[in-house]
Amino acid sequence: MFRLLKKRIISYVQNSITPTIAERTSAQVLNALRRDRLMQSSLNSQEPGITERSEGRNPLVISLTTHGRRLYEVCIAIESIMQGSVKPNTIVLWIGENEPTELPVSLQRQMNRGLTVCRTRDIRSYTKLVPALREYPQADIVTIDDDILYPQDFLENLLAIHRLHPEAIVANMVMRLTRAADGVPEGIRQWPYTLERRSETDADLYFEGFGGVLYPAGSLPQETLNESVFMNISPTNDDAWFNAMARLAGRPIVPCDMHPYDYIAAVNPNAQSTALYITNNTAENLNDKQIRRVWEHYHLQGK
Repeated sequence: MFRLLKKRIISYVQNSITPTIAERTSAQVLNALRRDRLMQSSLNSQEPGITERSEGRNPLVISLTTHGRRLYEVCIAIESIMQGSVKPNTIVLWIGENEPTELPVSLQRQMNRGLTVCRTRDIRSYTKLVPALREYPQADIVTIDDDILYPQDFLENLLAIHRLHPEAIVANMVMRLTRAADGVPEGIRQWPYTLERRSETDADLYFEGFGGVLYPAGSLPQETLNESVFMNISPTNDDAWFNAMARLAGRPIVPCDMHPYDYIAAVNPNAQSTALYITNNTAENLNDKQIRRVWEHYHLQGK
């Protein structure tokens, strides 16, 4: 039913307005429809959102965090995972100790279908992964953002690449970095995205958490949990930290080329006013500055 409606909307819009505007308008309409459908499912569905079935040798955990008014929107991102073609064994939502005691009804109902909600000390965007590394050390962990509507085959595609490269960190959003003369990556705003899986030892790849990342069990070193360091040298850029930790561990980074990036347009607009990229992508270019601090701290210029 939804696919038929999608075709009709696209056809109508394309026949009514110019191609560029038509594409943008169709995406907006379809994303709004999908948001509404996922919200309704979060409130009304009785279907389990997780499974006991094993998809690999390790348990599979989806981990995310949220805060503030996003607490009332995060159910949509979670539901997009619960409605996926492959379900995880655990979905854990980490929220700060200062968040409201009474959770939104949508989350309460998702908890009845398998969602785990854990309160933890707020360490900003690091809360998405660091507590999960402590709590689920034997699991393969997939991190997601709280403001993205993930495709139905999102998890299925990540797992397909993981099976081909079981020791690698697999990500949907992978860039090919460039370096300054001293070997430190710079100019992140100009780095191109890549889907090319040329080599598992390619040192010029850099993943972003935005599109979802699969970390195999034990793929990051114990230093990853060193809060006193990461909150000092890279407090708002967890991607820089996790990429550096992958290099410390000698872990390859592999792009997931199984799916186009169509879910990038499916951002939940109601949650974007507090997005971290607004903080990092200022005139000060905090992303590059924090990458440099992390690379220099761990002497990663040649890695």
